[in-house]
Amino acid sequence: MIDDTLNVLVREFLTLYKVINRKTILEILNTEFINDQLIEIYKLTDGEKSSRELAGALKNKCSHAKVVSLWNKWALLGLVIPAKQKGRYKAAINLSEYGIGNVEDNKED
Repeated sequence: MIDDTLNVLVREFLTLYKVINRKTILEILNTEFINDQLIEIYKLTDGEKSSRELAGALKNKCSHAKVVSLWNKWALLGLVIPAKQKGRYKAAINLSEYGIGNVEDNKED
């Protein structure tokens, strides 16, 4: 019962936080995610993949060092949070909630 009440309160708080800070969040997102590659890297940042695995998933369009550099930058901005496994991160924000990255994934025929 207490857990349910706490979960409801946290969800309500998070909703209010997003509404109040929407403009600031959008400014940060629009500054950081200036191209499809950055959006794709962010979307693949699931806390499960290592930087090398993520670079591989991108068919080596960027190096694992670039992924690590982006993760470190995004962590300072609060855009990613540390994952359970050390050295990995998870995206903290759903970009589609802010209208970013709603482009269909390119599928190979």
